[in-house]
Amino acid sequence: MQSMQQIITWRTAPSCDHPKNNFVFIEVNRAGSTTIQCMLMRYAYNHHLHVILPRNGLELKWIKDSGATFDDLPWADGGYNVIVHGMTYKWKVHDVMPPDTSYFSILRNPENHFKSMFHYYDVGKVLGITGKNQASKILKNPSALTDKKGGIGETQFVTSVRMSAQARDLGFGPGTDFDQPKSLENFRNITRDFGMMVILEHLSESLVLLRRVMCWELRDILYLDKAVTTYSYKDIPMGSRQLSNLKMINKIDFQLYDFFNQTLWKTIKGLGPEFLEEVSYYREVNIEVAEYCRQIETEETIAKLSIPAGKWTTGFMVHQRTCEELKLQFEDWNTKFIMRRNAEIRGESENDVTDTEGTEGDLPPPPKVDNLPRPSIPKEKEENLPPPPKVDTPPPPPLQEEKVDNLPSPPLPEIKKKGKKTDKKSHNSAKDILDEMNVPDELPSAPK
Repeated sequence: MQSMQQIITWRTAPSCDHPKNNFVFIEVNRAGSTTIQCMLMRYAYNHHLHVILPRNGLELKWIKDSGATFDDLPWADGGYNVIVHGMTYKWKVHDVMPPDTSYFSILRNPENHFKSMFHYYDVGKVLGITGKNQASKILKNPSALTDKKGGIGETQFVTSVRMSAQARDLGFGPGTDFDQPKSLENFRNITRDFGMMVILEHLSESLVLLRRVMCWELRDILYLDKAVTTYSYKDIPMGSRQLSNLKMINKIDFQLYDFFNQTLWKTIKGLGPEFLEEVSYYREVNIEVAEYCRQIETEETIAKLSIPAGKWTTGFMVHQRTCEELKLQFEDWNTKFIMRRNAEIRGESENDVTDTEGTEGDLPPPPKVDNLPRPSIPKEKEENLPPPPKVDTPPPPPLQEEKVDNLPSPPLPEIKKKGKKTDKKSHNSAKDILDEMNVPDELPSAPK
């Protein structure tokens, strides 16, 4: 297996002269996934890619006892390029997608994720908790989460928390930590299969890195926030006791977040100051485009916004159609793809169904995709997979969740060098692997 750093170096080499158009994004609920899904659907639509569409709703479901088959709406000529709809990650998705498919997902600081889930399922109301910091109150005595039975919101929330909700979306089953063999195996699968992981608290850095990994243009990673909610305790930090209790019941999510957050910043440090310059430029452009789209709502006539060619972009125009696409919700994109797919099935021109004038670049459709079986991974590669992270790392300070793009980048962590290699076959438990990680004492936090 190539490490994430090796993948980034290869992807950003001068030979990276064409975009990667086969990709799978695994949705993680309440972690900023909707914003990323809309961005990816816009890219797929404007590049005429085939997205796997659920037959009903917005979630993909595997057909039981049918091998690697979704209950989906097939395209006329077969072949898929993209998965972005909700699904639990499973290895058999590789049998559906082309061999060169890129896989990535998103993670959120587990403290913030817990509060978001608590608010989303209205657990305070179900359990009769009042006050400004309801989520923190319940963690003073976490057994209260299971003492009361009743509301569906409570049931789903308790299940999600005790199973580490983010890890569950990435294919982890029930488990408390990496001492369970199945959880350790799932961790190794994720580090092997995923080229990178978006970190919500460092969204700008993550998206610029994604652009380089996928050989995309800067305009491809423009976005407007989607499904952002506010509540009284959103920015109130948890006390040490509450945070400790949360780590006990949500351990795998903390381990995953710490590992991939550190991996992100280790990669960024290796890319040098020029990468952070691009991040700063990207933030400025995204803000400028968002402001332009706000103005276009109130002004009858407004000139197109020109983003000139430069070091990090070939240049592009922003117009009303661009803003309309940026504002579309995920459900809207799903409908647009269904209309395009139905037109293909009927053999109609796309213009008979929807107006495509003004799409970015009027890009031609890609060649037909032949879904070849993905080759199996030799066992010897399994032995070189990175170990899971330590879990006793002090938690980062309270984070501002989605709104980090207008602020300076956080400091880069000092990465400790690994000591003498050890024979992984000699490990007697997951604890030995965790101890070998030798991660920094402190992880980078979002800017205040």
